[in-house]
Amino acid sequence: MGVEGASAFLRAPAKINLFLKVLGRRPDGYHELLSLMARLTLADEIRLEPFAGGRDEFSFDYAGPGQPDPAFVGDNLVLRALQALRAEKPELGFFRVHIQKNIPLAAGLGGGSSDAATILRHLGPLLGLEPGRLRALALALGSDVPFFLGPPLALVRGRGEILSPWPGAVTGELILVNPGIALPTGRVFQKLALTKGQENNNLGPDFRSRPDLLPLGQNDLLAPALDLVPALGEVQATVAGLGSLAFGLSGSGPTFWALFGEAAAARRAWRELETKPWWSVQIGLDLSDRLGADRWPAMDFEPKIDGASSSG
Repeated sequence: MGVEGASAFLRAPAKINLFLKVLGRRPDGYHELLSLMARLTLADEIRLEPFAGGRDEFSFDYAGPGQPDPAFVGDNLVLRALQALRAEKPELGFFRVHIQKNIPLAAGLGGGSSDAATILRHLGPLLGLEPGRLRALALALGSDVPFFLGPPLALVRGRGEILSPWPGAVTGELILVNPGIALPTGRVFQKLALTKGQENNNLGPDFRSRPDLLPLGQNDLLAPALDLVPALGEVQATVAGLGSLAFGLSGSGPTFWALFGEAAAARRAWRELETKPWWSVQIGLDLSDRLGADRWPAMDFEPKIDGASSSG
């Protein structure tokens, strides 16, 4: 049995963390975060069609930095999202999914999380699932997944489940730089060495009421990332010398971003990277609501979930 309108060609945008603060480690083991996240024009392309083979079939093309884990084909967030939806609505049936992976894997850009959220966003309404339930499913899949169901520029708190639209303005063009070095998220958080219930630092100013106080580029995961992979220091130094308005590490890395006020300035800086053996791209911010975030009111929410797993 299938669902009418399920076939689709979908875009799944990347994200960056313009600011990331680790406030501590909660008694339940999750890390308490505060982050400003923004959606990008860089996106994966997903082709989804019903499949009568009795199981989901997944394939992808990838031309980014690094080498994909062969296990990615059989176990990834897209397949888990379909399984979660099918557990809610068995009439969903099975799908053939093909993804053009334009977002680098394991790069701190949320590619897998965005792919999963895009599946939830497309199929959820067709199945009659309420937004609150979709958010709960998203959080169960991963800490970054709820962001892609919300506003394109958001202050994210908790372990990713509490979102508020950002009242400040962020404009310009971006350069992303990825050296193709494997840097598992779990190892970066482990390097922080926070024990359960330990606070790392206090919340500081209320950035929602004073967005001008938020220091773009600050990321508490940068130091442990550099400890684990000292070679990232060269990338950081190179990005720092591009003359951007702000720069930083996205998520747990290894991708760095640099923000420029004008496209021409970003293009000049990007050309400076041509001699480096790194993946780099010039892209824009995607702060429109074309993906339908208006259908998923994204003010503070905290879904209650049993058995959710943390990648942090």
